[in-house]
Amino acid sequence: MARPVVCIVGASVAGLEALLWAGEALGDRAELQLIAPDNEFRYRPMNSGSLFRPARERGLAIADLVAEAGASRVADRVDAVHQPERQLLTRDGDIYAFDYLLIALGARSKRAVSRGYLWERGHDPGFLDRTIAEVAAGRVRSVAVVVPRGARWPIPAYELALVLAWTASGTGARIALVTPEEHPLAALGPEATEAVSRELDSAGVETISGVELLDEPRPEDQPIRPTDLVLLPEEPDARAGSLTGRPTDPARLRLGEGSPVHYDRLISLPTVEGPFLAGVAEDADGFIEVDDGLKVCGSDRVWAAGGCVAAALEHSALGARQADSAIAAIVAAITGESSTEPPAPTGAPELTGILLTGHRDQWRAENPPGTQEPSTRCLWWPPGRAVGRMLAQRIAAWDPSLQPALPAHPSGLLIRVPVALGCNHTPSVTARDEVTSEVRVARQHDIENRQLLAVKRRERAANAQIEAMDAELHTLAEHQQEAIRELKQHGYLTHHGPV
Repeated sequence: MARPVVCIVGASVAGLEALLWAGEALGDRAELQLIAPDNEFRYRPMNSGSLFRPARERGLAIADLVAEAGASRVADRVDAVHQPERQLLTRDGDIYAFDYLLIALGARSKRAVSRGYLWERGHDPGFLDRTIAEVAAGRVRSVAVVVPRGARWPIPAYELALVLAWTASGTGARIALVTPEEHPLAALGPEATEAVSRELDSAGVETISGVELLDEPRPEDQPIRPTDLVLLPEEPDARAGSLTGRPTDPARLRLGEGSPVHYDRLISLPTVEGPFLAGVAEDADGFIEVDDGLKVCGSDRVWAAGGCVAAALEHSALGARQADSAIAAIVAAITGESSTEPPAPTGAPELTGILLTGHRDQWRAENPPGTQEPSTRCLWWPPGRAVGRMLAQRIAAWDPSLQPALPAHPSGLLIRVPVALGCNHTPSVTARDEVTSEVRVARQHDIENRQLLAVKRRERAANAQIEAMDAELHTLAEHQQEAIRELKQHGYLTHHGPV
């Protein structure tokens, strides 16, 4: 009897955690396959004895994790799911069958504010050095850090604002945090709001919450709302920003009908969008809709976990827990038994962590003035992407620099937040949905074209293989004739005619 095929799509934290759990829980009872174009998983281990100074980024070969799980790997990207046929279509046009599928593609970052500097931790390590130096030298007197709507993990903006305020202490520089959240970190609960508000006030950060930054003023026929924070057009003498190659500094912001406020530098987080994977239920932003058990809405054998899931919050640790829950459900479906590790799913996993408070002095001691690439991880624990019960253990086994277990919990506020999931049975149609529909039609045409190209590619490969076999047969025939001639010459093959 053929073993069921369990396919995992994506080499995100959730995807790799799922791969390792599935390999351990299923063993040889299933064929395990990872489909992802990535060759390496990047992470930052924590320095031993340091709370705020992670080591330099390291890499782990995806092939090693695949081998550890006893799986096979396809180095390609999935573009569509054909659920009735239980098939996946890749970007190269190849088709792969599955019996059970877990999608862990992650989210995609995109710029939400057209001007200013886009802050993505690790993408430009020298940027923070330059900004701190300019603040310390008095060349930058004010910075606005912006959380755009749609940023599902806003904490990096809070951390950046705190770090700038801590390092700018005594310079008179003004640091502002702008967020569309009704209250700071409202999604983490009222206690988190109170704790982070105290941290921001203590650091001297001006917090502007409940507002949405708009690139341009609203049209004349639409009244300006008091919560509209408008990024005004640049003044004629605005100097060109050296960070992006186009005019970005300074920035002028206006809240409602108020007076413009000048900032020397504007820094924003990216917003995110889903993978827009054809063949699965998704919202208008391309995120995959799942129920509380992580099963894709309307699907029978398809689950999703991590950044690709439609949810208000997203974090690598949450993605790992979602992967554990989804694999537990798949194991139960294959074996008919509930697995104990990870525990059988009992609802959507919670986001769990510690909101750090009262650690300014320790952060400054570990990141003194002049520190190259000072850490911006100062508010949330555990940090980094080396998380997940299986993934963290495997990395620690191969990388001695990674602590196999987190140090004793630092002081702070324990956060346990249920992350709501659910299927939208009555989707509303908006102008954006219509645009998305057009994009999907274009993508489907592209998929069909690549399928035809793949068929032609396979035909060419088959023809080349037939030609190679014909050449080998011709060579074999020549060798046979030569052997027969030699045998005849030595009298082994003599034709005497009928007796």
